[in-house]
Amino acid sequence: MDRMRIGYLGYGSYIPSVVVTNEDLERIVDTSDEWIQQRTGIQTRFVMNKNESVLQMAVEASKRALADAGLSPDDIGDIRVGVNTWNRFPSLATQVQYALGTKESSASDVSAGCSGFIYAVEDAFNKIVIEKMKYGRDVKTLVIGVDGLSLVVDWTDRTTCVLLADGAGAVVMGRTEDNEILATCTEAAGKYGDLLYLDEFLNNQLTGENQVCFSNEKKIDRPFLHMQGKKVFPVAVRTMISNMKKVIERYNASSSGEPIRLTDVEYVFPHQANLRIIKAIADFMKMPLESIYTDGIKKYGNTSAASIPIGYVDTLGKVKGKIVIDVAFGSGFASGAILRRA
Repeated sequence: MDRMRIGYLGYGSYIPSVVVTNEDLERIVDTSDEWIQQRTGIQTRFVMNKNESVLQMAVEASKRALADAGLSPDDIGDIRVGVNTWNRFPSLATQVQYALGTKESSASDVSAGCSGFIYAVEDAFNKIVIEKMKYGRDVKTLVIGVDGLSLVVDWTDRTTCVLLADGAGAVVMGRTEDNEILATCTEAAGKYGDLLYLDEFLNNQLTGENQVCFSNEKKIDRPFLHMQGKKVFPVAVRTMISNMKKVIERYNASSSGEPIRLTDVEYVFPHQANLRIIKAIADFMKMPLESIYTDGIKKYGNTSAASIPIGYVDTLGKVKGKIVIDVAFGSGFASGAILRRA
């Protein structure tokens, strides 16, 4: 069998309707446009209105990705969704499947913090390879990164509310001719779990230690996100740089072609968490900021698992043919990278 070239067939994104400016936040918490831009680079962010939802954003981004690929929902054999704010079951992926009307596809969610899209792409890549090599089937997958962080933000906490926003991005993956995923890598460091987390929102209803006695009391009214930004920042920078090195090493170890070096990378899509993190990556790569996607953090804020696929759509045509790294870091501390020829 010829070498499989797996990549992206189509792209789509969805940005919700309500814009929240830095000036809007000045009226909510003790902050200022200057303070926010100096520390984060964010100018605006978008949040869902009462008629929008995490599911609706995921579905709209998916429809656009399918249209861009020239495919119908029935062409999809697998759906993977990187998401952190779908606090229910059945899974979001199954509900996207239902909303799109795909007839025969597997579907599952991936919870890996802001790295959820990277993890979902890796899962989808492996699914495509296994289906072809073991069962002789050509499978196309729909991979979505989506989050509604406005649902879990404490809007009285200026350390988090200025950062976080909502959005969705999606890609269709399959066998390609003009672009290719060269390697992926993912990892986690759970020991840092208490530096970036969501409140526990369920409690054990069994109230007696050695007897059957149940209660329906809620632990809290709603979960909020908490982050110790000063402690997260240096670990995020170190980890993202490490992931970029590792994904190149992984490719070089498995390829018989010319090795790729860091200096060969022509563009980087970092998770849009903070402009200072992005600048640290630019300094390490010795790349001008023009070669690193930064518009996302300025325009959309931190959209978690959605940030990288939103960036794909924002830059369509700009990176075609280039060697690209996508890299993300999130709670857990789950992180990962994708090396691609775009």
